[in-house]
Amino acid sequence: MISWFDRTVKTPGQIVSHIRGESMRVYSSAIKNDKGIEVEGNRTREKIFNAAELLFIEHGYDGVSINDIAVSADVAKGLVFYYFESKKKLFDMILDRYYIRQADALMSAIGTTGNVRERIHAGIDAYLDFVEKNPGYPRLIQREVCSSEQNLEKVMQYMTPMQGWGESIFADLLPSKGPLSSRHFFITIFGMAINYYTYVPVLKRLWAGDPMAAEALSERRTHIHFVIDALMEKFAIGKK
Repeated sequence: MISWFDRTVKTPGQIVSHIRGESMRVYSSAIKNDKGIEVEGNRTREKIFNAAELLFIEHGYDGVSINDIAVSADVAKGLVFYYFESKKKLFDMILDRYYIRQADALMSAIGTTGNVRERIHAGIDAYLDFVEKNPGYPRLIQREVCSSEQNLEKVMQYMTPMQGWGESIFADLLPSKGPLSSRHFFITIFGMAINYYTYVPVLKRLWAGDPMAAEALSERRTHIHFVIDALMEKFAIGKK
């Protein structure tokens, strides 16, 4: 059970604000060492953080050791413990920074005016903007979901309110249960947005090109909007 997510929070704006607030609270408290000294701007800390992020994306949490991180960052092993205390705390901080960036992107779409269709498209664009700027994030999340249960709680901290945000958009337009329910619409759209980036290494070979090139990303975005329009047209969503 996700203890920090208040299920009485209902509107998309409240939900996204909640995600950001909780992630920022955890992240901010973690940028101090055991003596209470802030080390956010420390270059050594950033080297360790960035090296760990790349290693976790490529090898997953279980495939990376503190020694691997130290070697990649070209620092003494003891410095990793000094700044982050443990591998788990470092990993959690990496996720929290992603969650903060994601919430910021979604908040930019919350205030969009117009009908439901226009607001959904604005939300998709905001999310795609986030993923394009953080292409390692989908791979990191899906690797952890598929590899073990030890980090599922941290992933659920994000997915629980995100699903609430997605379902709230369709709450008055679709059934609450069954194959046409809002939860299926959310996970379908979410999957379209995130899976492309997970398969980038495969798509490079399948398509004999760079799927992260500007033209390819624009093409993918257009496709996603087309599919969403087709779904909404089928169920007469957002015509008013």
